Amino acid sequence: MKDEIMRCDECKSEYFKHSSKMEALCPECAYLLYGYKNCKHHFQNQRCLHCYWDGSQSEYIRSMN
Repeated sequence: MKDEIMRCDECKSEYFKHSSKMEALCPECAYLLYGYKNCKHHFQNQRCLHCYWDGSQSEYIRSMN
């Protein structure tokens, strides 16, 4: 079975649907904005192998740092 790919409403990165507890956010944004458990990212070819996040950050997320 192939993983369903979603697009994050916040950072616009694609991510695997099963990897996030929130319907419209990638695991990274769900973690930073709402405190949900984050993925233990392992990048290969600019994508996390576990959640498919590409490292994108929205302006709002960047302003939080």
